[in-house]
Amino acid sequence: MKKKLSMLLTMLCVLLLVGCSGGGTGGNQLTIGLSGDAISLDPVMSNDNQSSNVTTQIYEGLVKLDPSGEIQPSLAESYEQVDDVTYRFKLKEGVKFHNGEELKASDVVFSLKRAIEAPNVTHLFQTIDVNSVQAIDDYTVEFKQTEPFAGIIPALCHPGGFIVNEKAVTEGGDDYAQHPVGTNALKFVSWKRADSIELEKFEDYHGEGVAYDKLLFRVIPEPSNRVIELESGGVDIAYDIIATDIKKVEDNADLNLIKALDYGETYMGFNTAKEPFDNPKVREAIALALDVDSIVKAVFHDLGQTATGVLPPTLNYSISDQMEVRQQNIERAKELLKEAGYEDGLSLTISTNENKDRSDMATAMKEQLSQAGIDATINILEWSAFNEVIKNGDQDLFMIAWTADSSDPDTFLYPCFHSSAKGEGGNYIFLEDPKVDELLEKGRYAQDDQQRADYYAEVQEYLMDIYAWIPLHNKEMTMGTKKEIGGVHLSPLGFHSFTDVTIGE
Repeated sequence: MKKKLSMLLTMLCVLLLVGCSGGGTGGNQLTIGLSGDAISLDPVMSNDNQSSNVTTQIYEGLVKLDPSGEIQPSLAESYEQVDDVTYRFKLKEGVKFHNGEELKASDVVFSLKRAIEAPNVTHLFQTIDVNSVQAIDDYTVEFKQTEPFAGIIPALCHPGGFIVNEKAVTEGGDDYAQHPVGTNALKFVSWKRADSIELEKFEDYHGEGVAYDKLLFRVIPEPSNRVIELESGGVDIAYDIIATDIKKVEDNADLNLIKALDYGETYMGFNTAKEPFDNPKVREAIALALDVDSIVKAVFHDLGQTATGVLPPTLNYSISDQMEVRQQNIERAKELLKEAGYEDGLSLTISTNENKDRSDMATAMKEQLSQAGIDATINILEWSAFNEVIKNGDQDLFMIAWTADSSDPDTFLYPCFHSSAKGEGGNYIFLEDPKVDELLEKGRYAQDDQQRADYYAEVQEYLMDIYAWIPLHNKEMTMGTKKEIGGVHLSPLGFHSFTDVTIGE
């Protein structure tokens, strides 16, 4: 009888353990709710936050930003600037890729050359002379820049500078992005498009391993659903808590709300290569038809602030704090449309992705634009489909956010406005303006700090004068977590590492 009772108790314990560790979150799995799916898991094949949020867990670069914003060695044990244009990196020895290969200098050379030539991230690395990238020995890499650019080390913190395994990329071919191989504490398991991405602990990681066995990213586009999942335990961490859900998270004793400003700006862009948006008068008319401040306050409430200039105020050399929000002027908007030949009105389409804040703004804009005789159609697209539209130049007007890849303004202004970055490079407005190009190039290479400040001030003023885009909102990042989740740090870059996260009792 005692033996049977003992067996029954053992079976009951097993069932209880299985019930506690299976499904949902809990146990040794960290589950995170994202607002959108990744585009690619090859670090040079995309430059969006959704992809970077995943690749940041899989790969590492030569250097990295720590939680305080300081640059630290990562795969590089150390590095030095040999002269004005030459940099040398000494690699850690014994670092393993997820496929078992050891990290060698040849992998770094391969990775950097790919990044220099990749359309999505070339703006970050194009000052590197691709022919100068070389392996001095198995654990030493060197490259030279064509011009002395101080922002090159911060640029190497970006996912575009992540180091890939040459063998894995070569053998993977076009399918590599579906089977990424990095060196970080988490390795890729599976990807269900528009649904989830699963990673697991990498046992041969060269540093301190993660505090859990699995990480599951769940794609949950609807903001209220992400909060519901957080409240019910379906996720441990939820991205992008919108203004109307802030109080819900703050008032829940089982949850934490984390907020921080980023290096980004949400804007309304014009396709300047397409009629009639190639006409500055039309762009100005559209801008004056909008009361941006009222729209932003209605949608975001007290999160972030209404943008005043093209460069976020958090970045170096920004003059946005010296500018004021432009006021709505319906009558002047009508006059400008008449001068441009659109006295009888104008029809256009506003494209954006499945982001509730942006769709809400678009709805308000449609109503305001109608007062000036502008008929706007709203086109809401899934993230990857929207990305294809704006890269290919199929948009009229569009709403998106751009986040700088470092605190240096070059990583914001150059990709968004330089003609060499049209389309895939980030210049989704397809602007081609010699004055803008000249000022951005001077700002990039000037060695004197005041000179850089002057060049960047002039280009910011000029871009506002030609209505290159309509600044909308400077974002304050928000994230909800369970109370027992620790070690979450929000990066101003807009994508975040979760390899230091802990799961308490």
